[in-house]
Amino acid sequence: MSEQVQDVPTQTKHRSGLDLLDFFCQGWRPHVLILLVLLACALPGFIALQPLDRDESRFVQATTQMFETGDFVRISFQDEPRNKKPIGIHWLQAATAGPLNGPETRTVQAFRIPSLLGAGLAALCVFQIGALLYSRRVGLLAGLAIACGLLLSTEAGIAKTDAALAGFTALAYLGLAKLRASPSGIAKDWAPWALWIGLGMAALIKGPIGPLLVILSGVMLLVWERDVSWVKRAVHGPSMLLAAAIVLPWYIAIWQATNGQFFFDAVGQDLAPKLAGQSENKSVPPGAHLLLSPVIFWPGSILIPLALWTAWRERKDARVRFLLAWLIPGWLMFEAAPAKLAHYTLPVHGAVLLLGAIGLLGAGWHKAWLRWTSVVVLGLGTLIMTALPLVLAQDIAAGTQSKAIQASTAIGLVGIVALVLVLRQSRWAGGALIGSAIVASLAIKGLFVPSIPQLDLSQRVSAALVQEGLHPRLSPGRPGPLIGAGYQEPSLIFLTRSDSALSSVTAAVAAAKPGAGLVVNADPQFEAPLIDALAQKGLNVAWRGSPLAGLNYSKGDDVTLKIGEVVATPKRTQASGPQR
Repeated sequence: MSEQVQDVPTQTKHRSGLDLLDFFCQGWRPHVLILLVLLACALPGFIALQPLDRDESRFVQATTQMFETGDFVRISFQDEPRNKKPIGIHWLQAATAGPLNGPETRTVQAFRIPSLLGAGLAALCVFQIGALLYSRRVGLLAGLAIACGLLLSTEAGIAKTDAALAGFTALAYLGLAKLRASPSGIAKDWAPWALWIGLGMAALIKGPIGPLLVILSGVMLLVWERDVSWVKRAVHGPSMLLAAAIVLPWYIAIWQATNGQFFFDAVGQDLAPKLAGQSENKSVPPGAHLLLSPVIFWPGSILIPLALWTAWRERKDARVRFLLAWLIPGWLMFEAAPAKLAHYTLPVHGAVLLLGAIGLLGAGWHKAWLRWTSVVVLGLGTLIMTALPLVLAQDIAAGTQSKAIQASTAIGLVGIVALVLVLRQSRWAGGALIGSAIVASLAIKGLFVPSIPQLDLSQRVSAALVQEGLHPRLSPGRPGPLIGAGYQEPSLIFLTRSDSALSSVTAAVAAAKPGAGLVVNADPQFEAPLIDALAQKGLNVAWRGSPLAGLNYSKGDDVTLKIGEVVATPKRTQASGPQR
């Protein structure tokens, strides 16, 4: 089908658009352009967003504690073992946060760098797979679509596993694609190295998910094609040994350090509940990921109908079979699992966008019904993105309607311009779509969400503790730890100190000492028991500053927090007799 993709007759008015695309396909230009687009869409949230609850803050706090304890094998959140995900993302975060002084300063951006790099790797691998299978045009379109897509560009600014997993999984698929395209000389080829390094790092970052996706793809190809020649080429001793060297040392070390408890907890408390629909995330019927696709792919969602058309029309093409084997088993697995979060399907997004790029550059865009279907899907995603700030303002921050209107107006205007240019088949349509993604990222993640005080409660509490001289880490002479009840979000623990005692009244009283800072939920069910328990220990609270109102968005509850200092209760003295 490469001839179809490259040589489909186009009208004269489309020729300039293809010339512009060809200009950016030369040399290192596609790599630079893809990375610049990713940075433009990812950096607003990467820089401006506070530490996010709960996953991101748990990850960065666990990494911080590795520096504090010197234990880079076991994963803990405060005193509790965090036996859920392997060590890979923590080591990557340590490699960036350590040199940048992140553990001491609690600068969350230092911990987000591996996610940004993982997202860049994912986008570049999508480009390379497209160029390998078809042409640089196909690769560049798909690479740009995933780079500016809402999901990858958002995950690139969050310090957890998903962007890094997407990057190394894409690297494994690049190696697999090259293996199928290189029948000889494989011992000196880079393909097995890409495959096994990608698999090894994916296994070290998120356990079996990445390798399972690639294995399912391989099984589908074997059943479909009945050709094992590429499997023989994949059996490459040196690269397989390197993958083992990446994975096995830590897996052996954690088994010894925890007497195997890590694996029992990871399967029994994390993976199994998700598969059984008993995790903290509610069970969602199959089809949810498909319904979300116009938004999470946006603005690359314009390629979804084209991808479906290409998949059916060219299913007998070996290259399309590879992309379908990348897409179908993983997507079905994520749809079948009861627990569903939007980012789960990210490792297979590249296959969708590559199929869509093939259809766009082939005959698909010249079919009116397909073109209009693509525009409708794009328009739906644009409508939802435009409404998002208004919905947030209505549900979360009633005092930010004016900023929400400004953000929604900006997104809506650039979205309409992009839609018009797409309908006119302008040479600038692609640039307009990328521009709409950049504007939306800046408006929502860079300006609007960071300006909502209700969502920035932990950061405001930390700043108030500094202002009152009560911060357990940043205020000189404070004995710490910070104590409290009714608000135990990981972000506040990360921003203050690892020994902060916020989990319960009992834990707070046990850690309380004169001079320590205190943060308590003003709800009587938390404040009154804490004050009474402190009094029994001979301690009292001197309130400081004004209460801070916000949203505990992890639970969806409005909350008001009070800040104070733990002080010793003055001893009563016996009253003296009357003066003579």
